Amino acid sequence: MRPECQSCPVRRDGLCASASDAQLQALGAIKHPLWHVPAGGCVFAEGDSSDMVFIIRRGWAAASVFHENGRRQVLRFAMPGSMVGFETTTDGCMPCTVEALTDLTACPIPRQSLMRLCQTAPELMLRIWSLLAAETISDWRLLGGLGTCTATERIARLLVALCQRQIRETGAGVEEFALPISQTVIADATGLTSVHVCRTLKEMRAAGLLSFAKGRLRVMNWPRLADLAEMTAAPVPCPSLLPPSPTLEPDSWREGVWRNASPQIQ
Repeated sequence: MRPECQSCPVRRDGLCASASDAQLQALGAIKHPLWHVPAGGCVFAEGDSSDMVFIIRRGWAAASVFHENGRRQVLRFAMPGSMVGFETTTDGCMPCTVEALTDLTACPIPRQSLMRLCQTAPELMLRIWSLLAAETISDWRLLGGLGTCTATERIARLLVALCQRQIRETGAGVEEFALPISQTVIADATGLTSVHVCRTLKEMRAAGLLSFAKGRLRVMNWPRLADLAEMTAAPVPCPSLLPPSPTLEPDSWREGVWRNASPQIQ
């Protein structure tokens, strides 16, 4: 086993979680040297011809496509343990762009070599399909709300989904989470403008739902945030997060109208 595999921070996550020691040896034999991509750089771009599958070792990335009008739609977020680059179009090109949101380290594995390994280790292929299915379900939940949810509900869905993933994948607590994404990225993921995202986040903060600073998100009221997101599988909140905000009626969130509160946005 390669030294970097022995010290890998996602050894127990993602694809490698189901690999035996012998399979890890085989993966180490076919993998290429680690890629280091600075924040803002591309792991690969839509339309590129790439024969690599990447396992995110450190950092965050966003997978996105560009529409004909030039606007970007963020499809999913990749965190440590995520796998990107497995899917290709019929002509073997990348169907999306994967951009590093933070400084990123990724483990590149040749796709064809990985497929050959999976022929002798079918449990690895089952693990790949399980990871892709979980990401697809998450994508459906987020993208499915773009045409039916208010701005607040869209943002709540995104934030809850990102927090839930961190709890599952890293064992993070239920109060504070990493959020190394800009308001522009949130806008591209929710189909909103950056101005609308900025205003909505300020309203959510003023209502006592959350706070955020320096790439960190603190959830102040899990039940209310999960209700907005229409996600019942929210983490079990700490007692300090249970009291509802007394200044806002629940229906006003659904309609995007603030009835009983006139928060001062700082």
